[in-house]
Amino acid sequence: MGFLTIKPRNTAKQKQSINKNSIGRSEAKAKKTVQEFLDIQRIENNIIFGSERSKYYIRLTPKNINILTDEFLLNEIYQLKSVCNITQNIEFLVVDKVERLEDNRNYIEKLLNKSDDDIYRTLLEKDLEYFKELETSKSSSREFYFIIPFKNADYKKLQQQFIKVEQVLENRGFTILECNEDILKNMLQVYLERNFSGEVVKDFDI
Repeated sequence: MGFLTIKPRNTAKQKQSINKNSIGRSEAKAKKTVQEFLDIQRIENNIIFGSERSKYYIRLTPKNINILTDEFLLNEIYQLKSVCNITQNIEFLVVDKVERLEDNRNYIEKLLNKSDDDIYRTLLEKDLEYFKELETSKSSSREFYFIIPFKNADYKKLQQQFIKVEQVLENRGFTILECNEDILKNMLQVYLERNFSGEVVKDFDI
């Protein structure tokens, strides 16, 4: 996600009619970035920090409810409810998944360049075509997040609570996945820009 500087769009005629005070306000507004509007101060493993309030992200793999009987499905709902009762505020996020396929493509292309076997090359070309198809349809997969909002002033005393929520999720049959800084950045790219490139966001505004 490019945190771009937003510039005001004033015509030449409008600029002439703006007084000095409004020019100063426009210049100050122009210096604000998308990152500032979203109140993203920094991103660390599992956490997107804001100026006063932040959010703790738990990335997980849910069970496939399509294969569960009604009895087991009701039990899963009960298990999820028990997790929600642990903390006062909890949010859910479902976002399209980013898959980095560039390394796979590059590897297959290297094998193609080295191989002289026609059958082997045909198989590699089919694999390469498959990866290209995946890139065009990879937004069909999803990632799931439990989100716990918190005040920055309460961060230290809430750290044990974050761990407790993760432990309860695992005890209830959910699989907890890594949720590091790069994963959260890529999630923001997809959520805000629909950008599926998989490239890691830079840590500075441009």
